[in-house]
Amino acid sequence: MPKLRTLLSNALLLLWAAWALGQAPPAQLSKSGACSSSELVALRTTDGVRLHGIVFHAAKPRPSALLLVHGYGGTFYDAYFAKLGEAAAQAGYDTLALNMRDHDAAPKKSSFTDNQTDIATGTAYLRKLGHKRLVLLGQSMGTNRVLYYQAASGDPDIAATILVSGPGDLFEWNVWQFGKEKAQASVDEALKLQKAGREDEMMTVDLGPIGKALYTPQYLLSMRGPDRRSNPYTNLAKVKNPVLIVQGTADKLIAPDIGKRLQTAAGPTAVLVSIEGAEHGYENHETTLIDKVLGWMSTVAP
Repeated sequence: MPKLRTLLSNALLLLWAAWALGQAPPAQLSKSGACSSSELVALRTTDGVRLHGIVFHAAKPRPSALLLVHGYGGTFYDAYFAKLGEAAAQAGYDTLALNMRDHDAAPKKSSFTDNQTDIATGTAYLRKLGHKRLVLLGQSMGTNRVLYYQAASGDPDIAATILVSGPGDLFEWNVWQFGKEKAQASVDEALKLQKAGREDEMMTVDLGPIGKALYTPQYLLSMRGPDRRSNPYTNLAKVKNPVLIVQGTADKLIAPDIGKRLQTAAGPTAVLVSIEGAEHGYENHETTLIDKVLGWMSTVAP
């Protein structure tokens, strides 16, 4: 029975992802243009977690490849990832969009720092395809993920970093949404549960415009606690490759000054691009975003 459930689960995943991407299942994917094929992949992390994703193969791959990392509650087929993956492959970049272990809206039990292992799994896959230079793109909280990965790993193969709709420091984001007293109260609750040996117990967390979620104290503290490693401004100090920052002028989920603050933390060579009228997920502005991203990539990671 377990084997049957696994087979059914995999079959449903194929159909679900194919529907979400607006494409036929992998065996029937189009081979038009310079994107030779697309395929769903299931990768195993070094600590045994199975991650699903999709890879877009270029017909004539460049030395550089692109890894797409989603934000909080996201997936590899969210927002503009499918369109960007196809366009990047047509431009010669093999592209992998990969789920993190805390994808979707399920209760959060892991630690933010586990994302280092998840991203390392994606970079290892792209290296196996023969790529010696890698570009990391993070969407929303994915910006915090890709910056932490670089700060913690010192990966020398990262040729460029792209930060799209970054929320900035996650505790500060909570303060911006609710005020300091309420933001600190959730951290204090998590610290109290942790001290009592209950760090695997679920707590309800208010995320404002995103809704409510179930977190373990470990998960919350890893992102917002006093010892958090998710602060993008601190992690940017350890990123030595070129950085592109993209922010929509109509993005109501993040403070309007975050793009500029990220640029300041990244240094004078960082490029900040504002897309007029774009919201957090770039709905109806995907083409502009893709043009900006691929145009910049062609200069820093040919």
